[in-house]
Amino acid sequence: MRRFLKIFCFTLLGLLTMGWLGLWLGQDYLVGLFVRGLNQYLCVPVHASRLEVSALDQFPRLSVTLHDVTVRGSVPTDTVRLARARRLYCAFNAWDLVSGHYRIREVTLTDARVHIRRNQQDVGNYHIICPDTAAVQPDDTPFKLALEGIRLERVAVVYEDAGRRQYIALHTPVAQAQVAIIGPLVEVAATGEALVRTVRLGSDDYFQQKLLQLRAAVRIDRQQQQLTIQPSEIGVGPARYSLAGSIGYRGAPQLNVRCEAAGADVQAVLALLPPRLTRSLAGYRSRGQVYFGGTVQGEWSDKQNPAVQVQFGCRQASFFHPKYRQAVEQVSLRGTFSNGAARNGRTAVLALQNIQGQLAGRAFSGQLRLENFINPQLVLTARADVDLRRAVQFFPVAAVQSAQGEAQVALQLNGPLRSIRARPTARQASGQLTFRGVTLRLRDFRQPFTGLAGRLELRGADVAFPSIVGRLGNSDFQARGTLHNITGWATNARQPLRVEAAVTSELLDFNQLLYVYQPVKSSAAKPGQPASGGLHVPATLALSVQTQARQVRFRRLRGRQLRGTMRLQNQVFSSPGLTLLAAGGRISVRGTVDARRTELLKASTVASCQQLPLDSLFYVFENFGQQFITARHLRGRLTATAESDTYFDAHLSPLTERLEAEVHATIQDGQLLDFEPLQRLSLVANRATLRHLRFAELRNSLYVQSRTVYIPQMDIRSNVRAASLIRITGTHTFDQQIDYHVQIPLLPGLLSRVAARADGPGLRLAIQGSEDQFTVRYEAGPGRPAPAPTATPSSTAPVTATPAAPPVARPASRPSFEVKKPVKQPAQPQTGEYFEF
Repeated sequence: MRRFLKIFCFTLLGLLTMGWLGLWLGQDYLVGLFVRGLNQYLCVPVHASRLEVSALDQFPRLSVTLHDVTVRGSVPTDTVRLARARRLYCAFNAWDLVSGHYRIREVTLTDARVHIRRNQQDVGNYHIICPDTAAVQPDDTPFKLALEGIRLERVAVVYEDAGRRQYIALHTPVAQAQVAIIGPLVEVAATGEALVRTVRLGSDDYFQQKLLQLRAAVRIDRQQQQLTIQPSEIGVGPARYSLAGSIGYRGAPQLNVRCEAAGADVQAVLALLPPRLTRSLAGYRSRGQVYFGGTVQGEWSDKQNPAVQVQFGCRQASFFHPKYRQAVEQVSLRGTFSNGAARNGRTAVLALQNIQGQLAGRAFSGQLRLENFINPQLVLTARADVDLRRAVQFFPVAAVQSAQGEAQVALQLNGPLRSIRARPTARQASGQLTFRGVTLRLRDFRQPFTGLAGRLELRGADVAFPSIVGRLGNSDFQARGTLHNITGWATNARQPLRVEAAVTSELLDFNQLLYVYQPVKSSAAKPGQPASGGLHVPATLALSVQTQARQVRFRRLRGRQLRGTMRLQNQVFSSPGLTLLAAGGRISVRGTVDARRTELLKASTVASCQQLPLDSLFYVFENFGQQFITARHLRGRLTATAESDTYFDAHLSPLTERLEAEVHATIQDGQLLDFEPLQRLSLVANRATLRHLRFAELRNSLYVQSRTVYIPQMDIRSNVRAASLIRITGTHTFDQQIDYHVQIPLLPGLLSRVAARADGPGLRLAIQGSEDQFTVRYEAGPGRPAPAPTATPSSTAPVTATPAAPPVARPASRPSFEVKKPVKQPAQPQTGEYFEF
């Protein structure tokens, strides 16, 4: 037995050695025979760096191996090569060496790139097999193609059609095909994987980065130029798409293809669509049965499109988003799509029928029909019972941070989509939204809306709200009115939105309301742009609001019975009149607030008050930013009218250097209590009387400009007998620098009325300095030197004799109303009289 094995091994080794020597010695003959035979089939040049015969590359078959292969296309002027490959193996059986008839049974292409092109003239570069080879060749031909299979390893394929703007790119790691060539017929059965880079039709990309599982069978009739797709299957993830039909490519392609999907989900269906249509839905997943099927029939060319019929839908499916952890369950719908009789976008129809489902256990239903994709016509009916928190989590809205509450929606749309988005009629758009217990936090609002309840009614382009109640921060409201052009504004923020409403409230807290709308600064904003702040008013918003509020708060202000009308147009607020009971009196305001520049607001107002207590006024307005004369010093009732132009910065702080105002005031039953500068006049009256100074009706006009309050000369008649008439004039700056001049007629209570006239002898005093460091000095008459001051600074400073303080500098430019200020006329002694202290 051992001897037999030795003989067998040596015999086999000898045969192999003889076979290898035969191949080596006959290699040139085989290569030459291969080249001559291949040239009979090919009508384009094929270049290779070298050719060799190998017994190992395609074992157990022998092969002719071509290295660094380049195949030119069939278009002579095309500079792009049809194929480039590192190796091309053409395998044949070892028995062919004995018979002398070589038959190429299998072709293997490795590490290759194939670029198939059709130019603008609809001429392809892939016609590389000569037409006359379709005839059946005799069996005794030394070389003949008898393909039984094709194998592709790491091959990239690109198909490009310049005329139809089509581009397909894919990569096959491993793919095999069984090939049978019978005259003009070529039958191919392929299996394997293909990674589709993209399928671009026009400007849309389909199947991007999708791994396909192929099991396809096709028949190519080269004589009739007909491609027949046998029942085949393409797998995309868990979905399986079955294809069948035929494609005629003699002239313009004639399509007759049908497709059906099984086991599909949302991702498999969305994979068929371009990203621009699926970007907002890309993160959603599905469970349940989703079906899809359709047919494509007819000519596909520049002049004509094939007829497309698609049916799709789902049964008891659920859709969810992993990030938001919310699901729409028990969804069922039936949909169809057709490109219509004209086979274009104008006759295309998309219909969704019997839409049903649940979100968080709350049902919704509806139907949709969209016709004419060029000028879309929409018919929509929808009803839903919504949990707002779940709804916003499942489908986020950029402007809404969070929402809670319940709502019921009924919506009907019927008409051209362009009209519905711009300005629909009441017949084209109608619906109703009822909500209760809603809490809504918006991205651009600092305070949330809470306790919202009411009803909205869609009437064409407008939305009416018969009654809405709720709170915004500390403020509550009850409103009714209409939002005009809400549909146009919602679809295009540049369109105007006009609001007509009547609002009543128990409390309006302007400490929050003035700062509630603060748009989030865009990440693309330039570094030099100001930060978010101030009063931001949309340029497209117009308001006409009748307001009633039982209470109003703003800093120290506590008002009652606010009534009036507020309007907004072109970012300018205006009001013909607002009235408010505050500080023990009645206040009326009319004017405008220009908010076109958030960093500089201008308020032009005319305000009036009747019988307003002075101490309450000074307390509410925080002593007008000074401490020289405060609320504790004053008593009386003020009736006044003020015209002012006030400017505010981005933080709603007043710009005092730009403030201009003119005030006409009347004070009745006035009192001045514990006013320290009056204590310096103890030589006129005792201190107890000066601590409680009462005066009769007082009338005067005040002017404000350049951070200075100008006080024209006014007469004050007080309860002090020795100083029953006091004349005062002067200025008071916003930096709390004072310059007051006081004139007291000499002993008017002791002289007769004729003698105690206004131009008689008197005592002239100057009060100058700052609020906490001022001096009171005597002023001399014309021609007499001023005596040394006898008054001292306030009690906060050491009691020392100080020189007279220099007068406060006046503004360089005299205010326009300076002519209204009376010219000071110092008191002078009569002829033959003089006085001094």
